[in-house]
Amino acid sequence: MITFQSQHVSLRAIIGVGSFLLSVIALQITRQTSGYPTHTRVHSWPRLLITQFRRDINKSGSLRYGWVIIGLWSISVSGLHFGGLYYDIYTTVSWWDLLTHSLSGFGVAAVLGLTFRSSTTPIPYWVIPAVLAIGSGFEVYEFVFKTFWYDWTFRFYLIDTVVDLVVNTAGAATFVIAVGFLRETSMLQDSTDDASVTPELSSRRDS
Repeated sequence: MITFQSQHVSLRAIIGVGSFLLSVIALQITRQTSGYPTHTRVHSWPRLLITQFRRDINKSGSLRYGWVIIGLWSISVSGLHFGGLYYDIYTTVSWWDLLTHSLSGFGVAAVLGLTFRSSTTPIPYWVIPAVLAIGSGFEVYEFVFKTFWYDWTFRFYLIDTVVDLVVNTAGAATFVIAVGFLRETSMLQDSTDDASVTPELSSRRDS
């Protein structure tokens, strides 16, 4: 217990606290960014995601394929992550961490973009700060519940955290750029039937 406390009450605690503050700030920026689903509350996102997924997966068309691709993407990223841990690839391949974080940032942005899609704001810029907020929150989780950083120096821990967040956010930005390109080339179009049901679900919940 003494060792645990001494490790946390150290200079490296700045990184945990800083990640928490960054998560709060990024969430506020998210709420002010174009396209943010103002009709929803953050704590209801998991429920809305599941409901939207169940609705879309039972329909034919591009939305079903979109969710299937996201599912395969998630499985692949999870395989890369846990495989990297099991085979100790993270410590032997310097860019493995960058790969998994960038792919996960892209995947989280895709899930948010598909769940809260909007025909009035076709390019979901808000998912970029949202992914930053989620990534910062995950860094807080690692600080509190993980021990791998105990033997790291402050400098190494800081650089690792900053790089993780930058790469996560870059993955989300890549998703937004991809959506913009697909819409510009008319490869991605909205229809009335493809509209998200999250506004309706949220209004029912609040009433």
